[in-house]
Amino acid sequence: MLTLVNILILFFTILVIYQIFLAYSGYSIIEGLENDDKYKPYDSDDALILGKQNAGNIIVLEKQVSELSGLNQQVMDLSANVVDLQDQVNSLVSAQKDYASQIAPTTEPDITGTTTDTTDSTTTN
Repeated sequence: MLTLVNILILFFTILVIYQIFLAYSGYSIIEGLENDDKYKPYDSDDALILGKQNAGNIIVLEKQVSELSGLNQQVMDLSANVVDLQDQVNSLVSAQKDYASQIAPTTEPDITGTTTDTTDSTTTN
């Protein structure tokens, strides 16, 4: 009799530890949740089944639309950031062009002693 009590105590202790492990591991079971949040096509002619399926599909579509409404603001923010970045790139290109024009000489350099200079070779007699 004593061993049966010890076995039962051990069994319930392991059961409680297992439930605590499931609670902290992120695995959860929601009772009555049989809809896997996917749109289901209509394939029945029964009005009651179609009504329940329609209600489930409306909930799924409502969740998808509510997720997309937050996306609109993110797209607008990113669009504004792209415009700002384009302005910055244009100003950098303009600054580089101005700097290059300041450094570059305004007149061409005079290079002498090349082999294409024909005035010196024709004057020798």
